Amino acid sequence: MNFLAHLHLADRCHSHLAGNLLADFVRGDPYTQYARSVADGIKLHRFIDSYIDAMPEVLHCRQLFSADTRRVSGIALDITWDHYLAKHWQHYHHQPLTEFVEQAQKQVELYQENLPESYRQTMARMWQQQWLLQYRKRGTISTALERMALRRPKLHQLANCPALIEQHYDLFEQQFAAIYPQIIQVAKIYRSQQ
Repeated sequence: MNFLAHLHLADRCHSHLAGNLLADFVRGDPYTQYARSVADGIKLHRFIDSYIDAMPEVLHCRQLFSADTRRVSGIALDITWDHYLAKHWQHYHHQPLTEFVEQAQKQVELYQENLPESYRQTMARMWQQQWLLQYRKRGTISTALERMALRRPKLHQLANCPALIEQHYDLFEQQFAAIYPQIIQVAKIYRSQQ
């Protein structure tokens, strides 16, 4: 799951929104670096990522990628899952997506302590360019993956993923519909135990 799903799951679990976004930018034990609520958000994000990566449905989807793109298939699928979430948003949240994103941005921007520069830059671009709303468009998958491939040379194979995602678009959408409710439930259980 990418930024939109992590925000949605954090909201559903009453977890710190900025903490859930920070997770990809923070290394080590978050409890030694952040207040408990923020660290709990980072840990929730990490739990969700590890749970998804081990799901048989997701492993099956990753096997559909070519040998040269399989290493980056998890990232490609994360972007794709966010597209399906945005596309079917009304099934997962009572608020319209535009309202949710507006409120999420306000909450996330309230938190300004100990933020890595890479996080600041990414969040500035995300809000300014309205990535979360752009996910509703199918073409955003290609745009996002191609931009990531350009920005991070180690991930250059992401540029080769859009054609494969397009080829399996309906199957991936069915898989998302099957796995996302499971993820919501396990995230809630994990959060209740924090």
